[in-house]
Amino acid sequence: MEPIYHWKYTLKSNRNLNAVSSRREFEGALLRIGEGFGCLHPWPELGDPELEDLLIEFGANELVSDLAKGALRMVRIDSAARERGESLIDSVKRYIPESHATLPECSMGAVEESVERGYSVVKVKGDREFRGQLAHLEEIVRRWPQLSWRIDFNEVMTSEETLALCQSLPRNLRERIDFLEDPCPWNREQWALIRKTSGLELARDRGSHHLEPEERIVVIKPSRADLDVEDLEGKTLVVTSNMDHPLGQCFAAQQAGSMGLEGVSLSSGGLQTHGLFEPDQFTERLGIAGPSFTAPGGVGLGFDDLLQKLPWKRLS
Repeated sequence: MEPIYHWKYTLKSNRNLNAVSSRREFEGALLRIGEGFGCLHPWPELGDPELEDLLIEFGANELVSDLAKGALRMVRIDSAARERGESLIDSVKRYIPESHATLPECSMGAVEESVERGYSVVKVKGDREFRGQLAHLEEIVRRWPQLSWRIDFNEVMTSEETLALCQSLPRNLRERIDFLEDPCPWNREQWALIRKTSGLELARDRGSHHLEPEERIVVIKPSRADLDVEDLEGKTLVVTSNMDHPLGQCFAAQQAGSMGLEGVSLSSGGLQTHGLFEPDQFTERLGIAGPSFTAPGGVGLGFDDLLQKLPWKRLS
C-alpha cells in the first residue's frame, strides 16, 4: 500500500445526538492515500473500535473492521475519480434522494425550522422514556399533519417495551410514522411479531448489511457496508451518513446516487447531517442543511483546496 497520511478532526454538537451517547465532541480522522481521500469516524458507544485502534489497523496494513474497510473503499473510489479529473457527485446528482430532517431534540421550534427549510420527513431520536413524549409529539403532528416521522431508538428498548410503545401510539401519530428504526436488538421472530401486532414498519440500521428476506426497508451507511445491488430487489433503501465529516457525508450521498442510477428504490435519506454540528470551512461548502443535497465542488468527492491545505501526518 502507498504511504498513508491522516488528519484528526473534532465535530462539536450542541445537543446529545442519540440515545446511547451524551458526548458533545466527536473525533475522527481523514485519510490520504495517493490521490484519494477517505474518512474514519467511529461511534464506540455503538460498538465501533476506538479511533486509535482504527488508525493502528491502517498503520499495520491489516484492516479487520468494517469501518476501516469502508474508509479504504472510500479512498479508492475517490482516488480513481480524481485521477480522471471527474466529480463523483455531479455524475449522480440527479439520483441523490432528498433527506429527512434529523432532530436530536423534537421541539416545536426545531420542527418549525425544518418545515421552513422544506423538509417533509422528520427523524427524531427515541429512548426508553419515549412514551412520556407522545402527548408532545401528537401536538406537533396536529400542527403539521403533512409531515412523516421516523423514530430511531438505537436498540435501547426490549421487544416487550417496543410492543408497549406501539400500543400507546395515538392514532393520528401512528398514521404518520414511516418506520421505527432499531427499536430493540434485531431478532427475526420478535420483529415479525412487532410488525404483525402493531402494523408498523420496522427498519434496521445496526447490522443491516446482513440482509433478511422479510425486510422491506433497510437503513444503510455506505461507510460501513458495500451492498450488491442485485441483493436489493424488492427493498427500499434509506441511505444515511455516519454522522461524520462532510467528506464522509459526500460519500454517502454519492453512493446513494449511484444506487439510484442503477435502479435501486430509494426513500428519503439522512444525507444532511452537517447541520447537527458547529459550522466550519467544510460544512460551509455544503450550505444550509435542507432536503436537497448541495455538492461542495471539485473532483472526486470534492473539497480539493481544503484537503490540500490540511497539515497531514504520515501514518505509515
